[in-house]
Amino acid sequence: MRSDLLVTTSHKPDALLWARAEAYATQLACPLASRHAEGMPVVFGRYPDAQRALIVQSHRLLLVDRAGTQFFFHPNLGAMRLRNILRGQPDYLLEAMQLQPGDSVLDCTLGYAGEASLCAHVVGDAGEVHGIEGNPEVGLVVREGLQVFVTDKALLNAAMRRVRVVHLGHHLEFLRTCPDKRYDIVYFDPFFDVPVDTEETLVPLKAFGEHAPLTAEALTQARRIARRRVVVKTARWSEQLAEFGITELVGGKSGRVVYGVLPVAV
Repeated sequence: MRSDLLVTTSHKPDALLWARAEAYATQLACPLASRHAEGMPVVFGRYPDAQRALIVQSHRLLLVDRAGTQFFFHPNLGAMRLRNILRGQPDYLLEAMQLQPGDSVLDCTLGYAGEASLCAHVVGDAGEVHGIEGNPEVGLVVREGLQVFVTDKALLNAAMRRVRVVHLGHHLEFLRTCPDKRYDIVYFDPFFDVPVDTEETLVPLKAFGEHAPLTAEALTQARRIARRRVVVKTARWSEQLAEFGITELVGGKSGRVVYGVLPVAV
């Protein structure tokens, strides 16, 4: 039983909302706390070891910590990037992936699923985009959000619905059991070892997300299960890609991020 996390609800939950909370608490193996009319400081006070709480609300899941930081689902920069490609502008992630309709993509570091949603738009109904999120409670927030969040862009809504979260936990747990050549592209976007200014949009995710560094074993496994290529995103001035022997880079000359491309295992 986890003691660092609890599940609770919004004030005065009905039976359906309480049943959802029970299911999430079971899945996360953590306590289920009744809320009544209490504020979260009072709830946290009853569980001194809990550092964060998953609040089940009628319209979304909300993660909060003792400092008041909140994490909830939204498409992040996915809407802007989709708008750009619809206008005919290039996107360096799609260029690095050489993504085509009907392709299959495994996103090993799902986060807000903005890039996964972008990929889902490109691959269409004939393709598939699967995601892994290392932090289970973050993954639950994103998994539900992908299915219920509504924007004013029908194409983005459809793309989000096509993303499927296939694993809640470290990506190596999934990669080690995945069949050879299962996906066309395997993608990693770990937290950068060198921060960039645009990471302000990721502050809530950084507070709750999985910060384990990318490993050589993960890339070896990814090359085994990818049919065409493995793509890794990082800060332009990071030495991380060179450490893994990645020399093929895709990105604008003045951009803060680049996408490294690894060939697959033969």
